[in-house]
Amino acid sequence: MNGLRLPSQQQIYDTAPRWLQRLLVNAEAVRREWFRRHGDYQRLVADHDPAWYYRPRAEQEAWQLAQLNRLLAAARRRVPHYRRVLPDRPLASLAELPSLPMLNKEQIRRNPFDLVADDLDRRTLWPRKTSGSTGTPLTFYLDREATRHHQAPADAMLAALGCRFGEPRARFSGAYVAPYTRTKPPFWIWIDLYRQLQCSAYHLAPEFYPHYMRALRESGVVYGTGYPTAWHLLATYLLESGDQPPRLRAIITDSEGITLEQQAVVEQAFGCPMVQTYGTGEIGQMAWQCEHRRYHVLSRAAIAEVVGEDGLPVAPGETGQIVVTTFAGAGTPFIRYQTGDLATLAADDCPCGRHSPSWLAIEGRIDDRIKTADGRWIGRLSHVTKPGVGIKESQIAQVAPDRIVIRVVPAPDFVPESMQAVVEAARRYLGPTMHVEWEIVERLPRTRAGKLRHVVREIEL
Repeated sequence: MNGLRLPSQQQIYDTAPRWLQRLLVNAEAVRREWFRRHGDYQRLVADHDPAWYYRPRAEQEAWQLAQLNRLLAAARRRVPHYRRVLPDRPLASLAELPSLPMLNKEQIRRNPFDLVADDLDRRTLWPRKTSGSTGTPLTFYLDREATRHHQAPADAMLAALGCRFGEPRARFSGAYVAPYTRTKPPFWIWIDLYRQLQCSAYHLAPEFYPHYMRALRESGVVYGTGYPTAWHLLATYLLESGDQPPRLRAIITDSEGITLEQQAVVEQAFGCPMVQTYGTGEIGQMAWQCEHRRYHVLSRAAIAEVVGEDGLPVAPGETGQIVVTTFAGAGTPFIRYQTGDLATLAADDCPCGRHSPSWLAIEGRIDDRIKTADGRWIGRLSHVTKPGVGIKESQIAQVAPDRIVIRVVPAPDFVPESMQAVVEAARRYLGPTMHVEWEIVERLPRTRAGKLRHVVREIEL
């Protein structure tokens, strides 16, 4: 039996008949639901009544302070990292929050279990891996309480838009649906448990747009979610072709951002509102756009600071880093977590009437996109670096119409051989016409706002 290699899960999926593929994706959905929506989950959703955000700011902050002190006390008692760094006292006001140490990705990367409560069974944790907005691989763990608390506010906000979980929906994301080499539809699969048409964001070539649109119409989906760049590509096609869009109540996007001008194009083409959200895998969704395009912090789910380089709050109208403390439980807590993303703090109350803190814009989340030789636009490629070992930072650059360079700043434990898997992952999504290579660099350039873009296009197309 020496040398015998069993097929990977992806190889099994790729060669399986359609009915078995559907069974496999539903089995994965069951596993995820075991974490996300179990027990008295509907009561938790009800706790996130959207009317909360219209309450006076002082009332919201008083509730947050009480929640925060309960979280700090439990984290000090249960979690090794916080046992060492948190002061043994409650805070008198939220203004004292900057006195607590911030948590950065490098601390988690060094020892992810240092952020896990001593009394949790590690076998019940959900291991998560994300490259993050900086392209730096990060492994962390969430318990079932945290995943429930991440999902509940999102489901509550969906319901407020008339888009309840369990109604037919379409989702465009980086989830693997079909191998790149497939040149004929379908590039989507139905997940029965979610009543979700899971669509590949990596087969959106112009010749396939009509097929995607037909699938959306025939599936009977009533709202959309996922990558805004994917919805924008389809919206542009609709306006240029005159094709018939599906009848959607709303499109709610995540994982990346697009400009307000592009957002308006999506709304015009699909004839429904589009709402952009902000969140990360570590903290969940914790800010949603209102009708005035401001991002409102879900203050029932988290405290979000916008701080300068000194760790202190920026003045209204200024831009700083988003630092988040979630109320997702003390088993796997994130307290004053540096997201690496930037936001511009609003200087006045929002005309929508909500009194939770709001941001005028989220900076640094709108990555450049890569255009492949066959006409596909690809963005949000940060996940392709996940197989890399010892990558401190990375950037994917299109340096020619058919050439991609993955630039890597190595950490001390960098394993060059692991980059072969990174290159193969990039080729799987970008296709055989794109030449992919990698190189080591000492540093990666930042934008004027100090943000590292993970995907950049260095040529004019």
